Amino acid sequence: MLIPRELLNRSGYEPVTRVRLAGHLRRIGVAEGGVLMVHVRLSALGWVVGGMDSVVHALRDAVGEAGTLMAFSGWEDSPYHVADWPESWRRAYRDQPPFDPHVSAARREFGRFPERLRTWPGAERSSHPEASFVAVGPRGAELLADPADGDPWGPHGPLGGLVGLAGQVLMLGAPLKSLTLCHYAEATADVQGKRYHEYEMPVRRGDEVVWAAYRTLDTFSGALPYWDREDLQMGDSAVAKLADQAVAAGATDVSHIDDCPVVLIDAARAAGAVRAWIEAHFR
Repeated sequence: MLIPRELLNRSGYEPVTRVRLAGHLRRIGVAEGGVLMVHVRLSALGWVVGGMDSVVHALRDAVGEAGTLMAFSGWEDSPYHVADWPESWRRAYRDQPPFDPHVSAARREFGRFPERLRTWPGAERSSHPEASFVAVGPRGAELLADPADGDPWGPHGPLGGLVGLAGQVLMLGAPLKSLTLCHYAEATADVQGKRYHEYEMPVRRGDEVVWAAYRTLDTFSGALPYWDREDLQMGDSAVAKLADQAVAAGATDVSHIDDCPVVLIDAARAAGAVRAWIEAHFR
């Protein structure tokens, strides 16, 4: 491990260890035995002794053996821009291994944590290639079961399970603009004009490879026409704007490990605040 020189020279700086991190998480209210969805930006923590392995161990220490950890994993190849690619690129896209929940890697741009959790002993993975989640713990299979309505963002999907089980979300150095829970609020808001994306992705079903058709909420371009409304002052991230509503509603608690922000979120309260804001502006 190459330790940044500024940390060595910082007076009073202490490395982040498994014990130190777990103790902090328990003190700020991570529920033992609960369901905890986690977003991690490891670099924000400074030097974590043992790296991402120590983070996962600390998270498991905090929730206990009866607790369940969850992360949004996605898949390596997003289908969002395929229709706009040159023909040769579209052919190349179709020449790829199929999505297999037991094998396919988490999307790299989501950071190291989802992939580390996916490969943890006993990990579960949901079957939707674009909007897949991973979980470790006794509620994992329940959380990641295929939603009856085919909507991975909706009330029967993993985020709906998180809310229904009085779960929490932890932003461990990760910015609020990565709060995936906001897509659950979008999916469940009682408004018109939601945007959807239709695409095909290769999936393994038994011994066969099938190009399956999907229709999901457009979480890339915006599930609603946010930027058509100048009065909303959306900025460059719809999720960041939506997450601000959870903060304003008091659904978040902020602490710090050194300079690293640690935000603990009540999932149901946050989702309710975001949904109320959407319904107030788009009904």
